[in-house]
Amino acid sequence: MTDPTYFQVTRYSQPILIVFGTAGAILNQILFFSRKSLRKNSCSLYFRALSINDLLVIYTVVLPLWLSNQFSIDPSTSYSWYCKLKTYVADSLYTISPYLVVLACFDRMCTSSTNASLRQLATVRVGFYLIPFTTVFIFAAYFHVPIWYRTGYTNNATFCYSPDANYSKFIGLFILFFLCIIPPILMVILCIITLIFLRQQRRRIMPVNQIRTRQRDHQLLKMLFMYVTMNVICNVPFAVTYAMLMFQQPRYVPLHVNLFRLFGLLLNVNFATSFYAYTLGTPFYRHELYNFMISVRHRIRQANYV
Repeated sequence: MTDPTYFQVTRYSQPILIVFGTAGAILNQILFFSRKSLRKNSCSLYFRALSINDLLVIYTVVLPLWLSNQFSIDPSTSYSWYCKLKTYVADSLYTISPYLVVLACFDRMCTSSTNASLRQLATVRVGFYLIPFTTVFIFAAYFHVPIWYRTGYTNNATFCYSPDANYSKFIGLFILFFLCIIPPILMVILCIITLIFLRQQRRRIMPVNQIRTRQRDHQLLKMLFMYVTMNVICNVPFAVTYAMLMFQQPRYVPLHVNLFRLFGLLLNVNFATSFYAYTLGTPFYRHELYNFMISVRHRIRQANYV
C-alpha cells in the first residue's frame, strides 16, 4: 500500500468512524443507563465505562490523527508540552479499553461460577472500585512517556517522538505486550473458563426466576463474546505488524510500514463499532433498543398533547 492510498483510506474511513462511533457510544450510554434491566447488571457498568472511553479515543486520538493526516493540523509538532500530553493520553486511553473488556470477562466468569464467593465479585459495587483502579493503574504505567517524548527535528521534518533510541525500543515492546498481547490472552482465558462454568450450570435445576436471570446474563455474555472477537480481529494484525517492525529496526521494509499504518486504522474500528455489534448480534439488546424507542415516541406524543 502506497502513501497516497493510505491518505485516501484515512480521508474517507476516519470521518465515518467518528460519526458512527459517536452515535453508537451515546446510544450505549442512554440504553445502559435508562433501561432498568441493563442498569442493574454489573457487566453493563463495564460496557458503559467502555463506551465512555471509546468516545474519548474518538475525539482525542482518531479525530486529531485525521486532522493531522488530511490538513497538517498537528500542534504536537510545534509544542513539546502538547506532544507529551497527547502521546501520554493517547497511549493510556488506547490501553484502557481492552482492560475494561478483560474486567467484563472477569465479571461474566464470576457470574457463571457455582462458587458463591466468586459470584459476590460480580456486583455493581465491585465494578465501581475496579474501573477507577484500572484507569489509575494504566495512566501510572505510562508515567515515563511525558518524560521521554518531545518535539524534535529529524529527517528534514518536525515530529513528536522520543529521540532516545533505547527508549524507543522499550516503549515499542512495552506497548506491544501491555496493549496488544496481554489483554487478548486474558480475554480468551477468561472466556474459556466462563464456558466451562456454563457447562457445569446446565446440569443444575434452577427456579423459574433464576432461569430468566440466567437468560439475560447469557445475552450479555454473548454481547461480550462478540466484542472480544472484534477486539482480537482488530488487535492481532496490528500487534503482528508492530512486532515485525520492532525486529527490523532501523531498516524498515516499506510494505510492513504501510501494513502497520493500515492496521492502525483497523485498530480504530474497535472503538466505534460496539453498539452495532451489540444490536446485530443479540436479540436482548435489540429488544431493549426497541423498547427505548417506543418509550421515547410515547413521551413525544404526550408532550404534543399537553
